[in-house]
Amino acid sequence: AQGGEGDNSTVEESLRVAASIAHDALEENRAVGLTTSGHRLVNIQADRGPRQRQKIMQLLAAVDGDGGTPLAEVLLQGLPKLRRGMTAVVITPSRDRHWVRALAPLRGRGVTSVVVALDAASYDYFPHRVPDDDPYAAKSEQEQRALRFALAEYGIKTYEVHAGDALGAVLA
Repeated sequence: AQGGEGDNSTVEESLRVAASIAHDALEENRAVGLTTSGHRLVNIQADRGPRQRQKIMQLLAAVDGDGGTPLAEVLLQGLPKLRRGMTAVVITPSRDRHWVRALAPLRGRGVTSVVVALDAASYDYFPHRVPDDDPYAAKSEQEQRALRFALAEYGIKTYEVHAGDALGAVLA
């Protein structure tokens, strides 16, 4: 799932991360599905193979994150489709912790949850260094810590991606 929150650079990064994860999973002959938001919610049922790769990549190429659909709503649409043994990968720059609760029931259903949290503040300044006295960056760091804590409370594995990070190294 990819929440519609964020500016263009974080939306683009969300799509890049989703494409990379989908590509790698399909290369391993895993079934991959996708729920994403943009101007509307779109869901592709989990499947394998080159045709599935084409569907997913075409959808990701057409997604335009408009920020209109809260991540919690995207999750409520996509999560019921997950079955035992599947993994929900949530890719988002959202620091709103309310969506985390939607992932809680998955563990009891035998579904693993993983979050790829994009550090939106780092994209605002990339490739420049964030000023030490920037109140926005300090607030963002505080929100990031609160999100990490909320995810840890539910035992959800989290990967943080910052602007300029090598995606392969972060997600390894």
